[in-house]
Amino acid sequence: MAKVVFECVSKKFDNFVAVNNLNLTVDDGEFLVFVGPSGCGKTTSLRLLAGLEEVTQGNIYIGDRRVNDIPSKDRDIAMVFQSYALYPHMSVYENMAFSLELQKKRKSEIKTRVAAAAKQLEIEHLLHRKPKELSGGQRQRVAVGRAIVRNPAVFLMDEPLSNLDAQLRVQARAEISKLHNELGTTFIYVTHDQVEAMTMGTRIAVMNGGILQQVDTPENLYNYPQNIFVASFMGCPAMNLFKAFLVNKDETIYVKTESFEFSVRPELWQLYEPYQGKEVILGIRPESIHDPDYIPPGIEPALVPGTVSVIEMMGNETIIYLNTVTKQEFVARIDPRSRLVIGESVTMVFDKSRFHLFDKDTEQIIGSEHLMAQTR
Repeated sequence: MAKVVFECVSKKFDNFVAVNNLNLTVDDGEFLVFVGPSGCGKTTSLRLLAGLEEVTQGNIYIGDRRVNDIPSKDRDIAMVFQSYALYPHMSVYENMAFSLELQKKRKSEIKTRVAAAAKQLEIEHLLHRKPKELSGGQRQRVAVGRAIVRNPAVFLMDEPLSNLDAQLRVQARAEISKLHNELGTTFIYVTHDQVEAMTMGTRIAVMNGGILQQVDTPENLYNYPQNIFVASFMGCPAMNLFKAFLVNKDETIYVKTESFEFSVRPELWQLYEPYQGKEVILGIRPESIHDPDYIPPGIEPALVPGTVSVIEMMGNETIIYLNTVTKQEFVARIDPRSRLVIGESVTMVFDKSRFHLFDKDTEQIIGSEHLMAQTR
């Protein structure tokens, strides 16, 4: 096991900056997930750590070793690729044993390691088969098993579940999380799927445009996003965003949009005072918007008129899309007992104790009810 450190790491391809001044420490035994849209720099960061790309600037450490100039094979890592990269002419056993044979391990040790990994992944009955005889889920397990037998200091996984169907993905991500808990080894995982990130990582590093936006636990990333990108990227459906102004009426501060307004708690006035009269961005998550017939207890209601345009029945919940009186679309995740219908005009209930405000120019968080509650 080992700690991993990215110290002011940048990577350029000609004039394109793929990773820009990445500073990040991954603790020993941690499961860290890089997440972000295509081209954000997450896979490049992993490839830099693996030694598959050269660092343009900065340093990378695995444990106490600076590994910039150390060949990939000597970095004590194992990588699971999106394509699995299994040798088609070799059996499952031979695929899993190959790296150990290159290390000139004894045959008895190779047999013991492969057997142990196969038992752990429940693929003992597949050891004699060739990759073409395996399902996608079985190939994924073989690829993970090939990494396990090496007993590396760090596991690197580059979107290893992207080729699986939805049901297998759910099963496989649970298996990988369980494997991490059993091995206690440092895992660094790359995905564009925020559900994978939220369910698997002990911490998540959100990237965009080659820049690390925020790194934190899944809960904190979701509840306390530091900027508009993180707020809108983490969460499905995405956070609703509205142009708004902070106005003072009758010695009370209001958040005012084109379609609705609501008052702000006095505890937040000092925080928001510098933004009075200025345009800001209001963010509220779909689950904080409720059908007026099914309002949960303990919320602070703000009434927002809308017209239902789309309804998605999910079984355990209902997702509805609405338009405000000024035709801005917003999304709500509501009680499945709701009887709203398309075209219906309804006054939705926003929970004004669960909102976020962002600076329009910097797109950074200004403050929120949650942030204030955290400091009280």
